[in-house]
Amino acid sequence: MAKKKRSAKKSVRSMKRAPKKKGAARKPAAAPSLDSLARKIVKMTQNPTFAPSDLGVLYTDDCTSQEASGQVDRGISGLEDKLKRWEQMQSGTTWKARNVWVGRNTICIEWDATVNVRDGRTVKFPEIAVHEIKNGKIQNERFYYNPMALAPPTS
Repeated sequence: MAKKKRSAKKSVRSMKRAPKKKGAARKPAAAPSLDSLARKIVKMTQNPTFAPSDLGVLYTDDCTSQEASGQVDRGISGLEDKLKRWEQMQSGTTWKARNVWVGRNTICIEWDATVNVRDGRTVKFPEIAVHEIKNGKIQNERFYYNPMALAPPTS
């Protein structure tokens, strides 16, 4: 049994990384970390005091944004139009990030929101947002939720 323990230790030691050589080339500076970008997305969503012209901080110029309804908006101008439609539909929203997952090139956020719709209703609005990142900004995003939650009530 003692031999098994020694061989296990040896295999762990052999998996350690070799020390870096002096004078080795360094990697170029990376774009802001995805963790940092995820925090910025959460902060800007929860406190939307930014101007539509600030969208370039988060998004690439040729981004796409797809809603659960299937509607796709393209580019910064498309996002500006999308924000205008959102403002016309609701009079206030509270966003709470329940979970945030960061992958290699993707940020996924599970949101719990409460939307005050302009027709007087207050709607619970759970949503999943998937943001694909390129060069430190959102290149593509998709939102998953029940689109009927915001639809006008039927009589």
